[in-house]
Amino acid sequence: MKRGYGKALALLVLLGAATTAHAVDCRVNGGPWVNGNPNLQVPVTVTLSSDRTRIMLEGARLECRFTAGAGPAWGEDYWRSGSVAGTPWSPGPKFAGEGTGLRINGSFYNTPVPGGIHLATMPNNGVGYPVNITPYIVMRNSPTNPINVRVGDNLGLLRLTSSNNYDGTRPQLTVTYSAANNFEVSPSTCTINNNSPITVDFGTVHQRSIGIDPLTTTAVSNRRLSYSCPDGGINSPITITYRGTRSSFDSRLLLMSNPDVGTAMIRAGVPVQVGGSFLTRITNSSGGDDVTFALTRRNGSLPAAGATSGSGVLVMGVP
Repeated sequence: MKRGYGKALALLVLLGAATTAHAVDCRVNGGPWVNGNPNLQVPVTVTLSSDRTRIMLEGARLECRFTAGAGPAWGEDYWRSGSVAGTPWSPGPKFAGEGTGLRINGSFYNTPVPGGIHLATMPNNGVGYPVNITPYIVMRNSPTNPINVRVGDNLGLLRLTSSNNYDGTRPQLTVTYSAANNFEVSPSTCTINNNSPITVDFGTVHQRSIGIDPLTTTAVSNRRLSYSCPDGGINSPITITYRGTRSSFDSRLLLMSNPDVGTAMIRAGVPVQVGGSFLTRITNSSGGDDVTFALTRRNGSLPAAGATSGSGVLVMGVP
């Protein structure tokens, strides 16, 4: 009889543990509540912060609540960073080698983010409370290659743990972040022309004076490219890439609103192909190059009269 009673008692203990182990609900961006050990996924916007010191992964509105009826009326859940499965934040492959971190309740914690940081307290009232966390990438003070994020890219994994004031259960939460937008930025505070737009105005040009070769056309505009890094003593080779859409008739030319016209960027007597780059250098945190922008027309065409415009991007990187 005693042996049978002992088995029944053990079974009751196991049932009780299974009930209280699932005492949390979480959701993201107003979606359905997920109970137990939530495993959520959320697309976020990759954007440069206004002070240009971090690349933020914004837009995940995370909420958790005490599961109604899962514990005593005076019960509370306590959410903290990290879990037995790993560190609070593991960045995705696009950010390998970059400094990362988490903004938690307004404070910034660079990787390695400490585990056990208190995030929020959830009383047993069935109300959802925000868990204020935003991942970020730290900008560097030295030249580096740009990060090219595409929609759907895996950006990283967040891990959190809940405890409470009435038993020993430890529900865990994971959130996988993915990119909701295409985004390209150099994770560096080094700049080209202090990040100011480079306006190239050819003025009034007669169609017949636009040459068919970027090296001989007379419709040109000269510009100085200046490179600088905020910290002194930076010495590094760098690349300057000419980004944009190529014209249909010459890959060296940037597409313009007039399809019979394109613009080349010439450095040291050589046109830089759109999508291509040239090698230069920063010495003691500064450098520069003189370049020429050359308006060029399609061979055999006489472009229609009227204004034409286009846009491209110059990107600093490292070889």
